[in-house]
Amino acid sequence: MNHVKMIAKEQIEKILDMKRSIDMVEKVYELHGKDQVLMPAKITLDTGESNDWPPYGGSYNAMPAYIGGDIDISGIKWVWGFNDNRAKGIPYIGGVIILNEARTGEVLSIMDGSYITDIRTGASAGVAARDLANKDSKVLAIIGAGVQGRMNARAIMEELDIEELRITDIRPGAAEEYAKEMSAELGVRVVPCATNEEACRGADVIITVTIADEPLVMNEWLKPGCTVLSLGSFQELDEEIPLRCDKLVVDSWAQNAHRGELLKLVKAGRLTEADVHAEMPDIVVGKKAGRESHDEIICACIIGMGSTDIGIAGALYKENFADDNTLTEFALRSYDK
Repeated sequence: MNHVKMIAKEQIEKILDMKRSIDMVEKVYELHGKDQVLMPAKITLDTGESNDWPPYGGSYNAMPAYIGGDIDISGIKWVWGFNDNRAKGIPYIGGVIILNEARTGEVLSIMDGSYITDIRTGASAGVAARDLANKDSKVLAIIGAGVQGRMNARAIMEELDIEELRITDIRPGAAEEYAKEMSAELGVRVVPCATNEEACRGADVIITVTIADEPLVMNEWLKPGCTVLSLGSFQELDEEIPLRCDKLVVDSWAQNAHRGELLKLVKAGRLTEADVHAEMPDIVVGKKAGRESHDEIICACIIGMGSTDIGIAGALYKENFADDNTLTEFALRSYDK
């Protein structure tokens, strides 16, 4: 009989902070760079996010991975996002993670995946900033004052000595609310901006974290040395930014060719893998260079990799939960053919 541990969001929140998340994401990238990860491209079930039917305005992603090294675990994240959830009082994104023993396939745990998704997304931007942003960056602009606007701010503040954070959002009042909350939390000047242009001009680092599917940042707003990080599920940048930047970086080409900022350009045949300077894992392990000059403009498209979710979940399970006998368990019976 296989006993499966149930791990709730609150239990994960107690032990997983942003610094630990950034280090874990970097470790998973390192394992990718050393060919110690298996990760098929995510599979999307579209239930109205991009299609007319069914008309639910959402989608699901299945994201399996095996993580080698000292983590040595398999798993899958089942994550969803629905555009109308906020109006219903439900978070836009939710998810669960199933972990399997790598050698037998036995289920070890079913855990909440929403918090891990939220924090590892911000952490991925933190790793990108560590390698791609100028170390003297002082002004951060974030477009999108939701959960990811907050997670990304926390991550960047771990890596850079930011003095001013500019925030914009399509929702009335959201930027002002964000500014009050995050200035108190981070101890930095947070400026709500009326327009994206106001936020972006002169910024050292620009991050887009929205559900938009239109250009929110224009190429002519970028100053020399700017680092642009796109983390949304669709197009958020003027197409001239990925096409004309000095270096285009992705977390995973297979993922970016499937979904996100670059998808329209890929489908139109205007951008191929040959146009990408590097994947983040190759930069982390030193196979490719990150930032090489102060004035180069770098665009990084971080669509999200299931391996980071499974890597973080697996490490947490082995380090914190495997021997915890206070967790709720249920019995799962296996059957021979």
